[in-house]
Amino acid sequence: MEPELKESKLISFAESVLNYPDHKQEFEHILKKLDLSEKEVVQAFVDYNMDVYAYENEVYESTAMRVVLHVHNLLKGSWHQDRQDAVLDMLEGLDIKTAVDIGFGVPTKYVINKVLKENKIRLTLVDMYDSAFKFSEVLLDFINKSWRDVISFKKSDMDSNEFVGEFDAYLFQDSIEHTKDPTAYLKKTVGLAPSNAKFILSLPIGPKVPAHHIAWEDNNHAETWLKECGLSIDKSVQVDVNPEIDLFAHSLNGKFHNLIVTCSKSDSI
Repeated sequence: MEPELKESKLISFAESVLNYPDHKQEFEHILKKLDLSEKEVVQAFVDYNMDVYAYENEVYESTAMRVVLHVHNLLKGSWHQDRQDAVLDMLEGLDIKTAVDIGFGVPTKYVINKVLKENKIRLTLVDMYDSAFKFSEVLLDFINKSWRDVISFKKSDMDSNEFVGEFDAYLFQDSIEHTKDPTAYLKKTVGLAPSNAKFILSLPIGPKVPAHHIAWEDNNHAETWLKECGLSIDKSVQVDVNPEIDLFAHSLNGKFHNLIVTCSKSDSI
């Protein structure tokens, strides 16, 4: 796809979400509270999706980027929506009272449709960047003023290899590949987690990009890695990109999908 056409499509996608009737009031609230303009968010959306090889993890320091991630999650027909649905489906089958989402980025569908709606899970959202908490507080205040009854924040950098604590479920939604030593971090977390803990991971399958410190060339590669980290796969699903919507994948020549799994600790741990 020619760069000019790609940019035009990306602008159209971002503006369609920001001004969609069901979301317009929400985004007006977010932009006002974060002192951002629609133009700033649209430009950040374009920059983020034009070339995934053009940035590293520092891009996530900005609050505008958090709005971009939320726009992605609301873009109809996108891989982002299918991925959220898959994670929500994985959670539906689990009997858990506590959960932690490590490197959560922004609150995704399960936070709104399960945690806040059912009021049965105490969720801890973990990230290393203040922008994640600043954005999330604004969004959650708009959605449900009582969100603090079931959701808390914890600032932690996976690079420090800190154990976040004991929970019934650990979620990594396209996050663990961003830490410098994903294998060491997951092995430590699995080793210290309760024996009956569940792990839900969404792993990007495809070429390595500058923001990632590990890459899995296919599902078998990822599944082998999970087993080496002490996990036994209970359930898995593949989520493919939509080439008409997920234009970021064009930089990867279409060689990209997600493997989403629910795992238990293996008997050897």
